[in-house]
Amino acid sequence: MSRPNVTRDKVLDVACRLFYSQGFNGTSVRDIAKAANVNVSLIHYYFKSKQGLFESLAVSYFEPYLEMLENEEPSEGEYRLNQLVKKILHYKQSNYQLSCLLNRELTLNTTFAREMLVTYLAKENHLLTQILFDKNSHIDVTFKEKLCLLQLKGLLNAPFMMPHEFKDPFITDASLNHFVEMYSGLMNDHRSVQELAKA
Repeated sequence: MSRPNVTRDKVLDVACRLFYSQGFNGTSVRDIAKAANVNVSLIHYYFKSKQGLFESLAVSYFEPYLEMLENEEPSEGEYRLNQLVKKILHYKQSNYQLSCLLNRELTLNTTFAREMLVTYLAKENHLLTQILFDKNSHIDVTFKEKLCLLQLKGLLNAPFMMPHEFKDPFITDASLNHFVEMYSGLMNDHRSVQELAKA
């Protein structure tokens, strides 16, 4: 990896940590530059602005996530659904601070939130609809299926929307896997999404 990429990645890591702990509005470019031990002009060179930096974080989060969903096959099996839930939870928990940060920002009525809703979250809904209900168009999705998708996404995002309820973040791989197994097991105690939609 070239040195500029290492520096750019370091800035992204520091920005994520500061945005998570202080909020987007509570963090300045100078705060990020100081914590990353780089010149402010370097941040402007790579990202143009604080908004550009935040958008780079969002892209670095959503692109691999959506690629993971694109590689899933449509399935009606409960085992496959459980595996999908575990993959999503594992991804979100592996990127805990960014998951919390993006979920928090998406609840606000900002230009960023609207852009994310139109692009990445719309694609997420489309892919999950394909995987869970084997439907390629949102027009074909029934109201009940939409509600089931909303419920599933709510359960998947809940630990990352309320970090104050979830005070002990899981740091090691073993504890991360433990969280995924326990939480997906609790979700799996209820009927699968497909079964709920057919009921």
